[in-house]
Amino acid sequence: MDKNEYWKLEIVAFYALQSIHGIGFRTLYKIAAKKISFRDLIKTDDYLYFEKTLRLKLEDSAIESEESWEQYKKDLWVRGVELARKCQRENIRVIFYDQEIFPKQLRSIPEPPMWLFIQGNLANLHNRSVAIVGSRKATEEGLWLTTLVVAAMAKGGLVSVSGLAEGIDQKAHIDSLRFKIPTIAVLGTGIDSNYPKGSEVIRAEILANEGTIVSEYLIGQSYSAQNFVRRNRIQAGLAETIIPVEWKVKSGTAHTVNFTKEYNRFLVMPHLPNTVDNDELQLVRSYPLGLTFCVPEHSGALIDFIFHPYDKLTHVVESGEGNNQIQMDI
Repeated sequence: MDKNEYWKLEIVAFYALQSIHGIGFRTLYKIAAKKISFRDLIKTDDYLYFEKTLRLKLEDSAIESEESWEQYKKDLWVRGVELARKCQRENIRVIFYDQEIFPKQLRSIPEPPMWLFIQGNLANLHNRSVAIVGSRKATEEGLWLTTLVVAAMAKGGLVSVSGLAEGIDQKAHIDSLRFKIPTIAVLGTGIDSNYPKGSEVIRAEILANEGTIVSEYLIGQSYSAQNFVRRNRIQAGLAETIIPVEWKVKSGTAHTVNFTKEYNRFLVMPHLPNTVDNDELQLVRSYPLGLTFCVPEHSGALIDFIFHPYDKLTHVVESGEGNNQIQMDI
């Protein structure tokens, strides 16, 4: 069996298992992390192994005879095919961790996604990207800083990443569309869910302009606080540089900042003149790969860093600035 055929069958089996009542994200994630094939699980003749692996108790009618067990698996496969076709009609595809087309930068993070549901341009996931994130309750200052950061990326070559949430995230996507920058929206729900309410228009515009919608959550899966925390690790994992433009140390965005530090990504925070030296600025400066920029005075330096962060890192280390840490306020 060639690779393409193997993954086609694995995808159908994955959809089939999702259709079983009581089987959720965590169960399937653990199975995939153990390198158990979804297709092999459905093909097994041993229903006890099936039950144990899925932590599921089958109805007696499904296992009362060999014939009933085979029929159960056939019916399950049909449901998988139907769901796969439905997703295909909606231009939703799924890629797995072990496929060559899976983003390399996500393979290296702790507890990586075992799969990604994708709508739109897959190539964006392999290009250099900058994540712009922040508060749902954005101020005029935060929105202005978001526009500045996104506009700085307009000369091309970078992809923006955000989470489609109200406030800073949606502003980052809207400005990316305005400046013709490909943008990736990483969801905290199943990819077929329109959350937050009213985001359908932005989603459609992202897809119409060579952007990408991404989620690791199962079809039909709703939101939860924990889902958004896990979502934030994908934003930090995809991006080369993460820019929290408006946030608090005790907030959802703080999780993204923490993942940024854990993954050794660059962390950048722009701020306006006369901004109080708050906890957020101090936290960014305390991180060896963190930089704060006072704008608009140092907008040029901000733009240069966004496009050439490794050059800046080499300059600081070689010159001995900042005790070998990129933590000075520029």
